Amino acid sequence: MSGEPWIDSGEMPAGERQPILLYRGVVTCPACGRKSLDLKEYLYDVPYFGKIIISSGKCMNCGYTYRDVRLAEATEPKKIVVRVRGEKELRYLLVKSAYAYLAILEKGYEMIPGPASQGFITTVEGVLHRFMQALEAACRGRWEEPGCRENREWITRAIDGKEEFTLVICDYEGTSRVAGEGVVEEPLDEFCESKKPEWMYSPV
Repeated sequence: MSGEPWIDSGEMPAGERQPILLYRGVVTCPACGRKSLDLKEYLYDVPYFGKIIISSGKCMNCGYTYRDVRLAEATEPKKIVVRVRGEKELRYLLVKSAYAYLAILEKGYEMIPGPASQGFITTVEGVLHRFMQALEAACRGRWEEPGCRENREWITRAIDGKEEFTLVICDYEGTSRVAGEGVVEEPLDEFCESKKPEWMYSPV
C-alpha cells in the first residue's frame, strides 16, 4: 500500500480548482503567545469533499509552523464510524478537523484534540501511518518490550489490509468527513461526549 497523500501541505489531488485566498494576516501564535504568526487561509474546491479551507502559517518569533484543514461548510456535530475490512476501506479519504477526536476502537489508539491541534486530510491508511510514527517515537530503544513489538506488528498488518478494525471520529464542530461506501454518520453519543476534552466546554 502507498503512503499518505498530500498530508499537511498545500498539495491537492488532480481535479481541484484554483484556490481562493480568504485571509492573510498576523495572529497570536499558540506556541509562544505573541502576535507574530503570519497566517494564510485558502478555499479549495476538491473532489469528494467539496469546499475545504486549508490554513498555513509560520511564527516570525519562535518558528512554530501551523497547518490546518477543515470543511468550509460545517454540518451538525456528529460521530463518524468506518468499519475497515481490507484495502478498499484503507483508501477512503478523510478530513479530520483540528478539534475532532479520532480512535481505533479495537486497539485503544486515540488522537485527542488539544488547543493547538491541527487538522489534516489523508486516507484511512494514512491514519495508521500516523499512529506508527507516534509508536516509533514512544518505543525508540525499547522495541524488545512486548507492548511495543506487538503494536508495531499489528499496525503493519493493518496497513497491509490484514486486520479489521473500527475507526471512529467524534466531530464536535461538524467540519470532518470520510468519503467512502458504508461510512456511518450519527449523532454524538455518550462515548463521544466522554472523550470531549474539558477545555472545549464553554465556561458557565
